[in-house]
Amino acid sequence: MTKSDEISKALDALSLKQNKIAENLASGNTQMRSLAKRVWRVQEDERKHIARELHDGVGQLLTALINQLELTAKDPVSDEIQQSLKDSLELARQALSDTRKISRLMRPRILDDLGLEPALKWLTRVMREEEKADISLETQLDHELDEETQTLVFRVVQESVTNAIKHAEAEQIIVQVVSQPSLLMVKIKDDGIGMNTDEALGPDGFGLAAMQDRVSAFGGQLMINSAPNQGAEIKMLLMGSH
Repeated sequence: MTKSDEISKALDALSLKQNKIAENLASGNTQMRSLAKRVWRVQEDERKHIARELHDGVGQLLTALINQLELTAKDPVSDEIQQSLKDSLELARQALSDTRKISRLMRPRILDDLGLEPALKWLTRVMREEEKADISLETQLDHELDEETQTLVFRVVQESVTNAIKHAEAEQIIVQVVSQPSLLMVKIKDDGIGMNTDEALGPDGFGLAAMQDRVSAFGGQLMINSAPNQGAEIKMLLMGSH
């Protein structure tokens, strides 16, 4: 065997090793994504369970308490007790309202019962009314998404709009969702005070890093474009069928 043959054989062996390492890395990435999706699915199932317990359990108890207080308030009692009953009724009604709100935000039934578009319309309407922000929603859903991807889109929009209002002090927010057979795009643009993207994706980044991890588990990309006092744009892209 000539020297040239030995070198060629060594290069072939090295190439085989590199290909094997690349295959192992690809396999490892696939397993990590699969594991991340399973963990996230368990979290969503737990959210759904707690949301139903709050709505059907605590919510019904509070409704029964309100009915009992209303009946008691009709009995002849002193003005002092009447005022106490009115105060208790107000507290119970506020507790019921807060419980239902937390239940819906944890896992809105409309997402499971009617799908993504009605859930996004509900979310933007509720946040527009409660937060006094101008939130517009544009959807073009030409391709039906599977249940997990619908949940991913809902959480990305929910987290982004919440951050825009709570942390960026945005007054105008535009949400766009486009679903085609080979492309899914979600874009949230606001006119807030902007953010440092490196800090936003760090451990104190208001949940954006976790959102980026979730998108990566689906094989997608989450991009943030922002500058001080020039608002922010958060865009999620998933290629292929979902």
